Amino acid sequence: MNYARVYALLFLSVFLTSCRQNQVNAPKDNNIKSEIKDIGPNIMARNIKEGINGTILIAGPNNASLGDVFRYDGTSFTNLTSKLGSHRFWNVLEDRRGNLWFASTDSGVYYDNGKSIQHFTTREGLANNSVTSIYEDKAGIIWFGTGDGLSRHDGKSFQNFTSPNAPLFYKEGSWNNDIHTIIEDKTGKLWVGTRGDAFVFDGKKFTTLTHKGEPFLDVWSILEDRKGHIWLSGFNGFKVSQTGGLWRYDGNSFTKASERGAYAIIQDKKGNIWTTGSVNPANPDMQALSRYDATSLYSTKPIVTGIRSGRAFYGLSEATDGSIWFGDATGVYRYDGKTITDFYNKAGQKKYSVDTKQSIIRWKGSMLLGGWDGVTFLGDGSATGDVDLLKGELSIENRQLVGGTVEIDMTTIEQKFDDHDQRPRNKLPAFFDVKKFPVSALVITKVETWNDGHTKIPTDGSIKNTTEGNIQITGNLTMEGVTKAITFPAKMHFKDGMDGTVEMNGALTIDRTDWGIGYGSEKHFLKSGDGTISDDVKLFMKIVAKK
Repeated sequence: MNYARVYALLFLSVFLTSCRQNQVNAPKDNNIKSEIKDIGPNIMARNIKEGINGTILIAGPNNASLGDVFRYDGTSFTNLTSKLGSHRFWNVLEDRRGNLWFASTDSGVYYDNGKSIQHFTTREGLANNSVTSIYEDKAGIIWFGTGDGLSRHDGKSFQNFTSPNAPLFYKEGSWNNDIHTIIEDKTGKLWVGTRGDAFVFDGKKFTTLTHKGEPFLDVWSILEDRKGHIWLSGFNGFKVSQTGGLWRYDGNSFTKASERGAYAIIQDKKGNIWTTGSVNPANPDMQALSRYDATSLYSTKPIVTGIRSGRAFYGLSEATDGSIWFGDATGVYRYDGKTITDFYNKAGQKKYSVDTKQSIIRWKGSMLLGGWDGVTFLGDGSATGDVDLLKGELSIENRQLVGGTVEIDMTTIEQKFDDHDQRPRNKLPAFFDVKKFPVSALVITKVETWNDGHTKIPTDGSIKNTTEGNIQITGNLTMEGVTKAITFPAKMHFKDGMDGTVEMNGALTIDRTDWGIGYGSEKHFLKSGDGTISDDVKLFMKIVAKK
């Protein structure tokens, strides 16, 4: 049995591997211009906060399951949590002393004082390891909204408040303990929004927020304005109908200010109220960034301007220069009153160069029949090997792979007998005419997304398309002067939540005889005997490309 011949055939396959890869009811400002600065994170910007020295902090899930926190210093973005491991970071706070707090929904809270990092979980006294909100009160106490109530940290220890108020609507379950947001008003009272009933805590007693005897439910954001009025978005009156929207509390009673919901609420330096959220709570798929004019805030019908509409908007904050930062499902934007800057290019096609040092291509092949010594199986002559990429380029558009070309250096094919044998073997020129054909190439011609049948790619341009996950690649593979079409599955994602590096993992099985490599082919099994080499060669790849 000539294993060397098997390896050579397998090498062919390596080449394949190389490339595997609204409408808003409110008036809309039609004078807004758009510009692109292709440098930002591609995370779901759940929360946006103002940091010290005019910086912007952005936190949210990333790559469908994990999350990151970024800082924008006016020039560039920095990933602040890349060294903390893979976690689902959801929120961030920079306290008055400049310390950073990172909240995750899977691993509690991380505290970074610039010198060391502490990790707080239920072991240290946190109420629950799922944390979605962080707030620092006037006394410097840090409050955490968890999946099991409130946690208060005074710098030394935790004090927890679980099941703080008896539920008025959801009598069963623990939705009142699922905390969304926390703020402190001018009198020192804490206002807390939950998945269940919203409530107020005066330091001694918890009081459920009600209007006409019914609680406010699913409150994601609360704001105290300059006059001391409280603004919140939630559902009230469930016993009659779903009456969600934006509400204002003047200290005595609640007034519905708008039918629009609000995931986030802020008041800018000019006194305007800004919200992100649904245009109509009954139809959460249509959302907007909205501005409520300061001169009409306390009227029966405040003047509302729709700045931008789309399918989903989340985090919201005002920068020191007065610009408004807001986030959507896969990125962050800045609005300066005239121009919306998109920090992730969703219009232009970008070229990513293949990093030949980080990219790996490995082939695997075997003999058609295994070997036996009595009843002992000697194996099937499996062999693997590596081949180097010469150069390559991937084309990315709207966060989708749309094309690319990869060239493979055929003179670098190496082989080894199994995973325990790391010694490279000699090249096998008998199978490849490397002098005549030193380079093989793969040209990507088509990329298809594999979704679950329920995921719909937005068409309004407001949320960036993504093929994070499974894709199917079709292309033309050229080896030994022969070009054949191939199709293979792959998985692609943007590393570190930044639009700077793309990683694509794929696997492909090819029939080597399609490229005229027929030595020892199983197609001639009856003539070639037990030295027959399987025609199928399996390719495993990791292609890393950078802008």
